[in-house]
Parts: sequence; C-alpha cells; structure tokens
Amino acid sequence: MSFAVARAAARGRRRQAGLSLIELMIAMVIGLVLILGLIQVFAASRQAYQLSQGIARNQENGRFAIDFLSRDLRMAGHTGCVNDQQLLAANAAGLPIGGNIRTLFLNEADRNSNTVANVPFPLRFDVAIQGFDAVGTEPGDSLAVSTTPAAGAAADWSPALPNALANLTPRPIRGSDIVMLRYFSAEETKIQGYTPGATPAVIYPDEGAAGSTRVATGGRGLYAVADCGGATVFQATAAPGNTGMNVDQSGLNLSSLSFVGSHDGAPAYSAGQASLFRAESVAYYVGLNADNVPSLYRARWRANPAGALAVDSEEMVEGVESLQLLYGQDSAALTSMPSGYINESYSAADIGDATNAARWRRIGSVQVGLIVRGGSERAASEQAEDGDMSVLAVSINPPADGHYRSVYETTVALRNRLFGN
Repeated sequence: MSFAVARAAARGRRRQAGLSLIELMIAMVIGLVLILGLIQVFAASRQAYQLSQGIARNQENGRFAIDFLSRDLRMAGHTGCVNDQQLLAANAAGLPIGGNIRTLFLNEADRNSNTVANVPFPLRFDVAIQGFDAVGTEPGDSLAVSTTPAAGAAADWSPALPNALANLTPRPIRGSDIVMLRYFSAEETKIQGYTPGATPAVIYPDEGAAGSTRVATGGRGLYAVADCGGATVFQATAAPGNTGMNVDQSGLNLSSLSFVGSHDGAPAYSAGQASLFRAESVAYYVGLNADNVPSLYRARWRANPAGALAVDSEEMVEGVESLQLLYGQDSAALTSMPSGYINESYSAADIGDATNAARWRRIGSVQVGLIVRGGSERAASEQAEDGDMSVLAVSINPPADGHYRSVYETTVALRNRLFGN
C-alpha cells in the first residue's frame, strides 16, 4: 500500500471517531421518548393497582359489615327451645311481659299491671327487634351525604330515640338508621337445679372452661333460664361460680326468682329440661370514630353482678357512612299465628315504637342497605361519571370529596321468626 493511500485511510478513521451535536440531540430525544413511555406504563400500572386495591378494600369493608349485621339479625327472637313468638303467643291475663317471657326487672306492682314500659329499654326482651328510621330516609326520599357528618338528636329518628340510644358514645350520626336486637346466646348449658325460694340459685354442672362455665362466666351479667314453656331474664347477684349463680332481689332485679312460681306444682324449671343462656342486648348504628371517619358501631349492654346497667360501643367496620333498613312483616293478621309469608316491607317509622310491640314481633326479615366509602381518587372520579346512587329506594347524593363510595344490599331472614318456628 502506498503512503498516500494509508494517509487517506487514517484521515477517514479520524472523521468517524465522534458524534456531531445534531446526532447527540437526536439520540437524547429518542432516549427521552423511551423513558417517558416507561414512566407512563409504570404510572398506569400503579394507578390500576391503587384502583383495584381501593375497590377491594371497599368491598371487604362492605362484606364485613353485612356479615356482622346478618349474624346478629338472624339471632333476633332466639329464646332457647322455642322462639319468642311461640312463648309470647301463650299470652294470658296476669302473665308478665305479655306471655311466658318473664323478667326480674319489674317490681310486683308493675308485674301485676303488666307495665312493661318500666323495664329499662335495653332489657325489653319481649321485643326482640326494634328499629329507628333516620328522618328523611324513607323509600323515595333523597339523602345528601355530608363530608362532615354530625351527631343527631333524639328527634332526628322516627320513632324518637330513647335515652339509651341517644346518649351512646360515640353518638349516632344523622341520616343513618338504628336497629336494636335482643336474644339469648347460641351457647347454652343444661341446669342441674333451680331454687326459686328464699335462697334463689341456678345450679349447673362444672364442665370446665369449654363447657358450662363459658356460658356463665363469659356473660356480661345478664342471663336467662329457659325451657320449651317459658323463659326468665335476670341479673346475676354475684360473680357466677363454676357450679352456680345466685339471683337475689338486688341491683337491676326488682323481683326474685320466687315470683316465677311453678308448673302444676312442680318447679318452673326442671333439672335437665331447662338451660342457662347469656342474655344479649345489642344495637347497630353509625358513628364517628376518633379520626372523625364514619364507622359501623355495635353497642352491647352489660350489668356487672348487682351493678347498674352499662353499655360498651365497639367499632366494627370503618368507612360505613349510612345504614338503611326495611322490615318485612308477616302477612297474617296480628290476632292469628304467623304464616311465614312476607309480602311487604316497612320502615321503622311506619311500624312505630315499642307500643306497637305486636307488629315488631311479626317481623320475619330485614332488608339491609349500606353506603361504604373508601378507595382511590381515580375510583371516585370514575364513579362520579355514573351519577347518583340509591340504597333501598333512597336516592343518595354523594359529595365531590375524592372518596369512592359503594352500595351494598342484602335481605336477612330472621330464622327464629319464619313460619312461627
């Protein structure tokens, strides 16, 4: 190769050793486009993940709330061997509480006159279910969900709330229904002895923590003894032991077990035939938690041995903004036995307060509707395109506050009320 040729080749290699400014800018633009594409893919994936997580959390809260409500609603009217309808159907003059559901929470004069209104509201076990309808939330009404929900007064519900509900902590908020439930526990233990005389006592076997003592010591001071012919609700006088509890005329007990009397000369409750239960009195409502977020609460009443009636409210599910309820009433006339056929539902305002106990005793199903909030802002923006919602025929106007909201509805059959069983 000649010297000239070699020199020309070397010059060509030097010209290819770098990039021009234009080439560099083109490469940077292409790189930026690729990076922006990757960022958009990542952002879209992140938004989709947040959306699915937010909706999943909302659905999870809705399922939990429905499950908690359904389990307790199904128990309404449970009084052991037979349900409250059958015990109360045996109504006769002189029997307290309108039938064979007796209580020690009435004095002698009130028992004789059957003045059941003097029983503390949470202890009205003759009315197993009772509702309170938030004013302005009947079917056909429109409810504006507030970004700053406020506690309501007794008159914000129909019927008006009794003090036991109006003074709950936290207070119930406006725009949400309340339901009161009373029933005997699913757990029971057969009693071995029953002495309604001067030393009233209920005796049960010592079966250890897994047996009868779980019913006795696991209670909240309120108990019931029941067989297929009747039931008596009372407060334990002292802390229940492993083999029995005393039931004196003290504390909430304005009477003693001696008033229950006997069946045809035999003790009212026979060993091996009657059982001991916990007497449960609970209410479901919507209140504001410590973070000012609306939540589903369950209030449970208790009475320490010989002590006063008290209540504990526990937060069940966060994000529940409103609870709506409709009650299915048995179609049979109130003067006849229930038929088990339910063809119409009513609001609590339509049924009334405990003075309409006969109608509340004919409730065999409950329609439950919930508004649950929570989720991503994107989910909320997509929901806004769908317009307003409705729950149990109540139109819902949600605020534009960035919260995703869902409606959950179900119908719960009160298994102790169907067909009068």
